[in-house]
Amino acid sequence: MGSQLGTAVKDERGRILLAAGTPLTDGLCDALIRRGFLQVFVRDGVADDVVPRDILTSSTRDQANLTARQCFQTLGRGETLPLTSVLRAVDSIIEDLASAQGAVAEFATLRSISDYTFMHSVNVCVYSLLVGQALGVAGADLRSLGSGALLHDVGKILCADLCGRAGPLNAEDWVRMKQHPIDGFEMLRQHRELHLFAAHIAYQHHERMDGSGYPRGLRAEKILPFARIVAVADVFDAMTADRPHARALVRTEAMATVQAGAGDLFDVEVVRAFMRRMAVYPTGTPVLLADGSVGVVVDQGPDPTQPTVRLLGRAGRAFEQQDEVAALGDRTVSQVLSQWPRWLQQKPSAVR
Repeated sequence: MGSQLGTAVKDERGRILLAAGTPLTDGLCDALIRRGFLQVFVRDGVADDVVPRDILTSSTRDQANLTARQCFQTLGRGETLPLTSVLRAVDSIIEDLASAQGAVAEFATLRSISDYTFMHSVNVCVYSLLVGQALGVAGADLRSLGSGALLHDVGKILCADLCGRAGPLNAEDWVRMKQHPIDGFEMLRQHRELHLFAAHIAYQHHERMDGSGYPRGLRAEKILPFARIVAVADVFDAMTADRPHARALVRTEAMATVQAGAGDLFDVEVVRAFMRRMAVYPTGTPVLLADGSVGVVVDQGPDPTQPTVRLLGRAGRAFEQQDEVAALGDRTVSQVLSQWPRWLQQKPSAVR
């Protein structure tokens, strides 16, 4: 039996394009790539019951994606921001995170390159709210953080041609790209009903603790605390997404990059809080353990680095009994696998 879609593929409005269980033919894979989907979840006969999880409900995520798109388009036309929609989307995300009761962040959403900016905005909002909660932000302040995070990249609507371009940007392109925080600030500060924090988050989310950021080269104490949170969320989500000019990093690689920047680039306390709330190995991740076993992550524990893993086999032989164990001691995760070993008779876990 060939591979099938493990989760539904949706368009930019949340409408299902392909249902879970659809057989993945070569022609369909080509069509998905043309549509901008470079990765999809698949069922391939080894751990089909292990379904990737999303910390947001599908309705919350779909509505937030649509709201982000509408906000960008509305501001790009010079019209009034649909603030009610923004606050409704942020409140729904906060409600979902509250229902998750402190769970680490897992995202099971599929991203199209053509919709990168809008889905990125939603993910940055989710990450920022999780970190904000971990740092004690609550009430109206949490709502302001979420609104600013959702709108942090609105200035990119004025350089959308660069955002969708494949390949590296030249010097002239970068001058335009680095204008987007200023453009976003100018757009958002016109809306007095929106907390000024949101405008300053857009303005400062590319500033860095050592002064190496842009557009003003602000240093640590000059950067708004909420902007420091969004800076980490923004960088991490960008690194873990396929973009026109770069392929996604493995989650562990992106987390290591964020940790390496703590102090110089990013606020140390923000990075610590971020690491506490992120799933290092999301459910469904194929992994190699330190004892040589191959398994799949089936659940998260209190420590994001120690998920529960279903043991599938070792040394070229599949286990008849598949135990589920915590990734501890000699069974810590040593490597994330890009595909299953041939002896498990599984095809690659993502269409790329």
